[in-house]
Amino acid sequence: MSKCIIEKKVLPADIEEMSNLSDLALKKLDIPETARQELMMALDEAITNIVLHGYSGKKGNVKIIIDRVNDCVTVELIDSGVKFDPTRYPELDVNVPIEERKAGGMGVELVRKFTDETRYYHRDGANHFILIKKTGGENA
Repeated sequence: MSKCIIEKKVLPADIEEMSNLSDLALKKLDIPETARQELMMALDEAITNIVLHGYSGKKGNVKIIIDRVNDCVTVELIDSGVKFDPTRYPELDVNVPIEERKAGGMGVELVRKFTDETRYYHRDGANHFILIKKTGGENA
């Protein structure tokens, strides 16, 4: 298995900093444009959830590690906000009419939709949320 760390970056947990996501190495990766766009949307949703719910307006950081492992890109988000495992968040029941659904929860659902796998663990007071996107081949 060939592993290649593409980028490590620490961003302030601030909605204003979300524009810096476009500067991440995902733009430079040689992957299909659809995979890149879906991964960026999932990443945007995941980080927005960390900022709004994990830190709830308090100062903090989000460390982002982008790796390429064979035919997958992995993005690990590390934060010290409120402990939250998005992989255990219940799936959205699409059979419930919209007007009867509880507000919120779409971010986690969008992350699931735009990635092939997610993982989570909590260690040393930090949340580690990993997004995995298959890119269609090692050199795709």
